[in-house]
Amino acid sequence: MSGNYGEEGAKLAWCMKSLHARGLITGSGGNASIRLDGRDEILITPSGVYKAELEHADLVRMRLDGKVLDGRWKPSSEWRMHTEIYKKRGDVKAVVHTHSPYTTGLSIAGRQIGPITPEVALMLPEIGVVEYACPGTEELGKLVSGRITGKRALILQNHGVVSVGRDLLEAMTAIEVLEEGAITTFIANLMGGAKVIPEEEIELIKRVYKR
Repeated sequence: MSGNYGEEGAKLAWCMKSLHARGLITGSGGNASIRLDGRDEILITPSGVYKAELEHADLVRMRLDGKVLDGRWKPSSEWRMHTEIYKKRGDVKAVVHTHSPYTTGLSIAGRQIGPITPEVALMLPEIGVVEYACPGTEELGKLVSGRITGKRALILQNHGVVSVGRDLLEAMTAIEVLEEGAITTFIANLMGGAKVIPEEEIELIKRVYKR
């Protein structure tokens, strides 16, 4: 029988509600997970539960080998992508997958999101795009895990975005910064073109923020 998983469970449920409120996921699309300390286990959001109404008791606890340990629902259909990332990146404690509309739309149109704001330049210096693979498949999980080294976020072609972090807030921040950069890029292109921050200024930003 599923438990509430304390503070970790509360944060994961809040994450889904927050992303839904911002239009980064839909009621049926998007998922997130956190690694449980000291174990090869994760808490992951379920499949088939409306994201804006997700509660502690809806979460699923499972091992990285795919075995479900606790939960009244099936885990997200994207669980393979989550577990493959955790197996590849021991430093990752949280994974968030959204259907960020501007980021996804620009990618479909073949437009890149460069260092258009200081936040994007600092947090997401390289934004990789993973070629399309069917959601929920082992193929997608392998593709993502093969590209996630050294990255905070990846764009999934015709699908959305996946981000990672040392905690849930860091993973969510990467999603938010990327979508803000996408919206800014979209508006700039409508008005004549997006000008990115020069390389020498990016280096200055890095020095200033690291003080």
